[in-house]
Amino acid sequence: MNKNISRILVVVALVAVMAGTFAFVVPQAKAAEGTFNISVYHGINGRSLGLDKELPVIASVYKDDALLANIPLEFKDRFTADLEPGSYTIMVEAVGVGPIDSMTLGPVEIPADVDVRIQAKLSGEKTPILKARVKKRQ
Repeated sequence: MNKNISRILVVVALVAVMAGTFAFVVPQAKAAEGTFNISVYHGINGRSLGLDKELPVIASVYKDDALLANIPLEFKDRFTADLEPGSYTIMVEAVGVGPIDSMTLGPVEIPADVDVRIQAKLSGEKTPILKARVKKRQ
């Protein structure tokens, strides 16, 4: 079996396991009342850092200091979910590189009825960072 096909099958299997295992709810057109909506986007082309273009990462989401989920993402992938309010920390680790201090947010208290948008991007100095934007729902 070709290496790329094997890799795709592993990613598909991981996504299927995550969908059945984690307490995330796929967002509807309107987020559920009493929750907040989060969207995490991987916007770093690894070639900018001398790495593989896809730059596979694992986004670890902690709620109240307990691991909620490990989410695999590649360049241009997006993950969205409705979550309960609470104290959250998001840590991003590049596969094969390890944790990146500049790619950690939190702990931060996130209330209900907001939309949180997080984007992994490069700073002007080519440092990977997480840019967060919070918007109150109308």
